[in-house]
Amino acid sequence: MDDADTICAISTPTGEGGIGIIRISGKNAHPIVREIFKGRNKHRRFVPRKLYLGYIINLRDDKELDEVFVVFMRAPYTYTCEDISEIYSHGGYGAQKAVLSLILDHGARLAEPGEFTKRAFLNGRIDLVQAESVLDIIRSETDEELDCAVKYLRGAISQQMGQFRKTLQDALVAVEATIDFPEEDIDIKVSDSLGPLRKAAADITALSDSYYQGKGIKQGFDVLIAGRTNVGKSSLLNTLLTKEKAIVTPLPGTTRDLIEDTMYLNGVKINLIDTAGIRKPDNIIEEEGIRRVKEKISEADLVVWLLDGSQPYSTEDEEVFRTLGQRRRLVAVNKTDLPQSLNRNALVSRNIQWIEISAVTGAGIDALKEKTYLNLTDGFKRNNVPLITNVRHRNLLQNVKNNIERAVLLMEKEEPFELVAFELREGLDHLGGITGETCTEDILEKIFHQFCIGK
Repeated sequence: MDDADTICAISTPTGEGGIGIIRISGKNAHPIVREIFKGRNKHRRFVPRKLYLGYIINLRDDKELDEVFVVFMRAPYTYTCEDISEIYSHGGYGAQKAVLSLILDHGARLAEPGEFTKRAFLNGRIDLVQAESVLDIIRSETDEELDCAVKYLRGAISQQMGQFRKTLQDALVAVEATIDFPEEDIDIKVSDSLGPLRKAAADITALSDSYYQGKGIKQGFDVLIAGRTNVGKSSLLNTLLTKEKAIVTPLPGTTRDLIEDTMYLNGVKINLIDTAGIRKPDNIIEEEGIRRVKEKISEADLVVWLLDGSQPYSTEDEEVFRTLGQRRRLVAVNKTDLPQSLNRNALVSRNIQWIEISAVTGAGIDALKEKTYLNLTDGFKRNNVPLITNVRHRNLLQNVKNNIERAVLLMEKEEPFELVAFELREGLDHLGGITGETCTEDILEKIFHQFCIGK
């Protein structure tokens, strides 16, 4: 990327629409548009941030390409901190392509993926965490996902990184002063840094541990419906999705493979998975389906163990119980609309709580949804704290925590201060990797390449 270039791109989705936006950024963003734009009224000068109505003209043949609005914005008060012009054309593919081609003919080049946001980062308007949040906002599918991304953009995580940075820097100053002036009477005690460093390590641990919830908000939680054959797993899936996703028959073993779809609970995305019934398989196809169920159980965020209230507790139910082990689970007793034969004592004796439901009548389904939501989110919304949603941030935070803990241990054992300083510098370097101060070019390219070209 050459930030001396003037770049341009269509910033709205391809296809038919009322309006299409073409964005130009760089030193020639204003001259190019002034050259190809002819206003309805004659303007000697253009006032920044004011819309002007007119036509885009191809000067080679004086052909009017489209009727548009244009706006000029001056650096540094723009998205990229550079001069920006935007053209609001009609949203058809032909009109936008014609205008974009004319801009390219006048010396601009097509922007690379994410280059507008990358320039905003490189020019210091936002840090790398905020730049990544822009992509998260664009991709948000739920209210919770959008809320997390907006908090990132407003600097909730960046501010915390700044607090951690100050703690490490203050400790490093004390350590380096002691190294550089060992014989001087300096009013700095390295031991005074132990308390703040321990607190920072604890805060970083709590923030890093929020990744489970943050990942669920961003990618969705995997909820797997498990049970023996014919307990109503596919019926429950269809009821939760409010559509006929899975085939339902009275025949045992109808579902042979994993069936997945998405639902939303209180703004949280749930990846719902129907599975083959766990039992002794009749053939190799069913055997493979059951193997996949057991494999998926270990990956699921929550398992809904479904029992048939109209049938006695069986050895196959016990096999499911053993298969689930200590996995996070909810227990639901289905078919409560039928005469009941299930002895609940098998659950009571194991201190297992359950929800009574009917996938046919819908009884208890709302309660099951609420329990599922609370089990997965674990109260994060009530706490209203920022969550880590990015695995890159989580991994770097864990590195910072390890550096701090090693530095504290070295200080407690009165090891050479040079070793302490090394750990503190490395921790600062990892923090810089989160916000972008010490991020390598290949990491930046990988991040911004995920963006669309117009952003």
